[in-house]
Amino acid sequence: MNKYGLIIWSFVCAAVILLFTTRSSVLFLCNNWDDANSYFSMGKGMMNGLVIYRDLYDQKGPYLYLLYGIAYLISHKTFFGVFLFEIGAAMIFLFATGKYIERKSSRIVAYVLMPVVGAAAYASWSFYFGGAAEEFCLPMLAIAVYYLDVILHDEPDDDVYRRIFTVVGVCTGIVMQIKYTLAGFFFAWILVSMIWMAGKKSFYFCAKMFGRFIVFAIIPSLPWMIYFILTGSLDDWFRCYIYNNIFHYSHVSSEEYNLFTKFYEISKTLYWLIRDSYSYSALIIAGFGLQIVMEKGIIRRISSALIFACTYVVIFIGGNKLPYYSIPLIVLAIPGAAYIGRLLQLALKKYSKEIPAAFCIAGCVAVFAASVLFAANTTMNANYRSFKKEDVWLLKAAEHLSEDDTLLELNAIDPGLYTVTGIVPTCEYFQTNGINLETMFEEQKKYLKEGRTDYVLAAQYEPEFIDEHYTLLETYEYLEKDHEEVFFLYKKR
Repeated sequence: MNKYGLIIWSFVCAAVILLFTTRSSVLFLCNNWDDANSYFSMGKGMMNGLVIYRDLYDQKGPYLYLLYGIAYLISHKTFFGVFLFEIGAAMIFLFATGKYIERKSSRIVAYVLMPVVGAAAYASWSFYFGGAAEEFCLPMLAIAVYYLDVILHDEPDDDVYRRIFTVVGVCTGIVMQIKYTLAGFFFAWILVSMIWMAGKKSFYFCAKMFGRFIVFAIIPSLPWMIYFILTGSLDDWFRCYIYNNIFHYSHVSSEEYNLFTKFYEISKTLYWLIRDSYSYSALIIAGFGLQIVMEKGIIRRISSALIFACTYVVIFIGGNKLPYYSIPLIVLAIPGAAYIGRLLQLALKKYSKEIPAAFCIAGCVAVFAASVLFAANTTMNANYRSFKKEDVWLLKAAEHLSEDDTLLELNAIDPGLYTVTGIVPTCEYFQTNGINLETMFEEQKKYLKEGRTDYVLAAQYEPEFIDEHYTLLETYEYLEKDHEEVFFLYKKR
């Protein structure tokens, strides 16, 4: 247990908590979150020979689609593969959390607090339905936070420094090819690291470490650049992933969205974030306060607050306020838990020099059980666990389609019909993406006029030109707390 205990405990905490909190879990009939299903369809298309961005349109990074593509190979019509990846990501996140807490207190305190952090993170409003791009970035962010503490509190030799900047550079590169709006986190990380090292190391050594960080941040993008060059889709990657995200998806270029409006809106968003995701927000706020009191030196005292500010502003400056955008901020709960752990360690030592093993085990089990119970009942997905097959319109609609059929989804990001039927998209704009592109609407009209697909699923409206080739087959109602939607399923005549 001394060697493998934290790894095993990380897995147990991750698997059990996610079992109750993500809709990818085997306790749920299906994950009906449109964004996650869109990723699944993109990954599925990639595994069936289609080129992302060129043949299928969506605007997240290629590593996310690769992950979902592998998940599709594990299970063609369910999110079981995604669930396994979620457990793996959460396991790494919680292992880094445990190592960080252990540095500030002891391993037993780490065992006690790891499920608390897990429940605070994965039962939060920010976590949403499960399977978000940001969720799979958490392990890389947690590794970076852990290594920053090593830089700030240890006196690493040159080899350790090289390893740190290599690993964090690679983590940065992977995250940049999942969702590049997390650049604010790594900007703050390298800024704090360089300022701290400037007082400890020579300018030449600092420059070498910065260069190492940049080089290894570029390396994860090279396989994708080769892929896009060989498939003639490098311009499609830039258009979909970079340009459209900046100039069409966000309000960053809008004249009406001025500087004052931006900071007013993100300040208001921060209030709602703290209120709705109180579980991990409390740990972050506690961490800011305890870091100021318990640390020495300005950099050590404000490092977490600075990283939080940079991460938050870059994520939300574009004006979008979707709940899962704030998942990366969860990583700043790790220092908060660690400083609380130090206080707990001091309190325990005050009453007893040696804590009985039975007491430690009982404490771990009790906190773990309480954390799981909190997560299972607090998650916004709790009610969805009770849904039966007849309650899920997707499963009823899937009875009309086969894996060999073709499908087009209109006025909605992929609600999941591609997933539960196993259908591979055949149209570039296979869904009505959340991005406001006139080209997308024109192309989808063209698909309808040509009768290109066997089935059409439309959300909330009956499409123009639909009667030329299609007949209404069924109408379905999606009824869930705070969400009501009507879907029209058409079949080609």
